[in-house]
Amino acid sequence: MTRARARPLRDVLQMHRNEWDRDGTRSAVREAFAKVVDCGTEALGAERFASQIEERVVYHTCKSRACPSCGYQATRAWQRDQWRELPDVPYAHVCLTMPDVLWPLFQRNRHLLHDLPVLGAQVLQQWARQTYGIRLIIIVIPHSFGRHLNFNCHLHILVSEGGLRENGTHWCTRTRLDRRALMPMWRYAVITLLREAARAGVLDTDLSRPALLQLLT
Repeated sequence: MTRARARPLRDVLQMHRNEWDRDGTRSAVREAFAKVVDCGTEALGAERFASQIEERVVYHTCKSRACPSCGYQATRAWQRDQWRELPDVPYAHVCLTMPDVLWPLFQRNRHLLHDLPVLGAQVLQQWARQTYGIRLIIIVIPHSFGRHLNFNCHLHILVSEGGLRENGTHWCTRTRLDRRALMPMWRYAVITLLREAARAGVLDTDLSRPALLQLLT
């Protein structure tokens, strides 16, 4: 009989289950971690294949994007689909970050994380329109964690090195991304998002109003 493969992350989650499988942990996190723990085990069921000389049990997988195995396979498949669909032009990578003092606001107000990809794309399109009069091809990948798995919201963006003229009839290739110009625009957009959320009463924070205003100045 085939045994489930050893997976270090699953072992860590099992060893420290009492640290995350409890009240106070977001339900989405508990569900994702539970799927990783159960992936490839009897908990999710299995298929049994047998012949006259051999028998093999294949355990079901969790299909969770948080799973190192399932998520990796899904990511690779998604990448292949994107490369088939994207025009064959040069692309560049842009990473839009923000000051770490803003991270706690987004960590506590996770509904605002959904606005960041659109915001980042709008900043790039605005810069391209003002600088070259073109529209870019953009794919935004939001990250809410850093290399040490700490909360760190930022955007990884695949952007075309060139774009379509606004009249839609000509592709402009002579473009160059100016990150020094993009970052101030991006940070202004982030601050504006937080200010508007505060004015609308949908920004949860322990900061006093003067401290919040100073932070968002």
